[in-house]
Amino acid sequence: MLVIQKQLSASDLAGYQNRLTMPYSQLQTLDFLTPDECTHLDTRCYHEIDVPLLGPTLKLYEQPMTKLVRWMVNSTETFVLRTGWNNFVLENKNDLKIGSKIQVWSFRKNQQLCFAIAVVERAD
Repeated sequence: MLVIQKQLSASDLAGYQNRLTMPYSQLQTLDFLTPDECTHLDTRCYHEIDVPLLGPTLKLYEQPMTKLVRWMVNSTETFVLRTGWNNFVLENKNDLKIGSKIQVWSFRKNQQLCFAIAVVERAD
């Protein structure tokens, strides 16, 4: 299911940030999480979920490529893909550029939450 469509910003691709933000206000749905996953990601507990990531080249990064966390960013509740995000960006640098429009889709593999990143509009 479609989670979010967004234009990549400099902070989404900055090496020192190592994360992709998905603000609640821009999400298409929250139904991609099970009730247990919602509880697990409670902001006060700083828990995270390992999330395999399918890239724009259709390579599945499972080791785990990223972790999904819930943060407060500038008083806005936000889901964040972090940890291995820089490696993912480096391996997909031809597709993931500032200004590119992406979609993040959720799916399940053996009941585990996974995400797919699709580039719907490339920045030149």
